Amino acid sequence: MCRRQALLPASAIINSTKNTAVISCRFSLKEFDTGVELELSLIWNFVRNSEFELQVIAMGSGQWSVEQRTPLRTEPLVSEYEPETGCLSIIVLGASGDLAKKKTFPALFHLYRQGFIQSQDVHIFGYARTKISDDDLRDRIRGYLTPCKGCERSHEEDVSQFLQLIKYVSGAYDTEEGFRSLDKEISEYELSKNSTQGSSRRLFYLALPPSVYPPVCKMIKSYCMNKSDLGGWTRIVVEKPFGRDLESAEELSAQIGELFDEPQIYRIDHYLGKELVQNLMVLRFANRFFLPLWNRDNISNIQIVFREDFGTEGRGGYFDQYGIIRDIIQNHLLQVLCLVAMEKPVSLKPEHVRDEKVKVLQSVLPIEDSEVVLGQYEGYTDDPTVPDNSNTPTFATIVLRIHNERWEGVPFIIKAGKALNSRKAEIRVQFKDVPGDIYKSKKQGRNEFVIRLQPSEAMYMKLTVKQPGLEMNTVQSELDLSYGQRYQQTIIPEAYERLILDTIRGDQQHFVRRDELKAAWEIFTPLLHRIDRGEVKSVPYTPGSRGPEGADKLAEKAGFVQTHGYIWIPPTL
Repeated sequence: MCRRQALLPASAIINSTKNTAVISCRFSLKEFDTGVELELSLIWNFVRNSEFELQVIAMGSGQWSVEQRTPLRTEPLVSEYEPETGCLSIIVLGASGDLAKKKTFPALFHLYRQGFIQSQDVHIFGYARTKISDDDLRDRIRGYLTPCKGCERSHEEDVSQFLQLIKYVSGAYDTEEGFRSLDKEISEYELSKNSTQGSSRRLFYLALPPSVYPPVCKMIKSYCMNKSDLGGWTRIVVEKPFGRDLESAEELSAQIGELFDEPQIYRIDHYLGKELVQNLMVLRFANRFFLPLWNRDNISNIQIVFREDFGTEGRGGYFDQYGIIRDIIQNHLLQVLCLVAMEKPVSLKPEHVRDEKVKVLQSVLPIEDSEVVLGQYEGYTDDPTVPDNSNTPTFATIVLRIHNERWEGVPFIIKAGKALNSRKAEIRVQFKDVPGDIYKSKKQGRNEFVIRLQPSEAMYMKLTVKQPGLEMNTVQSELDLSYGQRYQQTIIPEAYERLILDTIRGDQQHFVRRDELKAAWEIFTPLLHRIDRGEVKSVPYTPGSRGPEGADKLAEKAGFVQTHGYIWIPPTL
């Protein structure tokens, strides 16, 4: 039986503040068949930077019904972080360089825009050798400060207010004069805020090449430290690459370690700040159905893939000093492997998490040359800054094997390359074949759990289902969580935003500890030295291809089964 109803608008009220907007609408709903009239009140509560709540209140026949629905139900973790007092000085060394203007300053702007750093508590100092004024630096940065989603109207005002927080100091990286001038500017700011000596906070971000880390750290230690310990602190953030091999990394760690304690040092790897990478531990340890599956009994192989569809693009000379293994695999992809393979930590305290990551690295077996395929795209040496006889790989597929109870016999296939046919970074967990396959679906492909890190962040489970229709046919499909569709109103922060906020809060969970860095270099240094000596050659491959043919053959030999005829397509809104 169909009911005849009419929805009659009655009133609408809008109340708003800086952070919230509440829209209240009242309706009358009349059923002509029964004569019952209900009054509905719809209340939308929009909270800045989060999705809305919808509350429905129905009244009629003397009965009340209240239902509250929240698209995103979150359970915040109990955080040990307590907001600190005392003014905060953020010093960006290398302020006139590309990294600072493209990554560091935009990350600071978005933290400011979202209220995580307050104008009354923070000042930002740029330091570099270039002789420019405060306004010159601000003009260089301005074009890289893009608006947040939904904040376009106030963007210009936000940018202007943020840029006024920035002051520039020019000086050399290895002389006393420049750093005394920097300390003078910082101290004057701290005094202007009536900060008690020793209670202020100083964060030094080294957006610099590693070759100048030792002299810069020495100057900071000698002339720019917080003067005493009354609740304040001095911290330094250093960027990759942390050396070229085990020996150089240990030498660099020793030089910095002589000047600063480990809790003061934040070795940043921006992959650890990516949303889907930070989700790995939650997926593994907060979901019951993953716990019994995540082991060698069920998983055939795991691929961790990084692909770019462009070459070195004018950075050939720099890239040739490092290659794809030092640039991508030894740091970014190895950090992802740790989170995929680690055991559950005792707690979420940074040291407990990093302890488990170190155990994984120490369990990795030596790399066999037979499980390595290197490539160099044709045209790479056309760059005048690259030697004609360069053996530097722009592509690598490496099989890593972890010798422990959970992962014995499961190959971790690590792939990274430039000038390929697509751009993506993902983790692909491939499960073993179904025993006793009564549907004969083995030829269609295995079950896979895929975590797409970039672009189009998503998680999807590839599985076999019945094809709709009268026939009993099976087909590959997916259970899909695509972030662009599910979290339309949520602003997903950039990796640098999250990691800089962690440094301010003193949370080192997503930063690389010294023994972790050492263990990572111990895995790759023997192979890298063989490549440098020309004992392992890079084979040419065509730009825009999948890479060297031997890479797919190596993955197949390791146990990976390619699915043909199935392509995951990100859902459209």
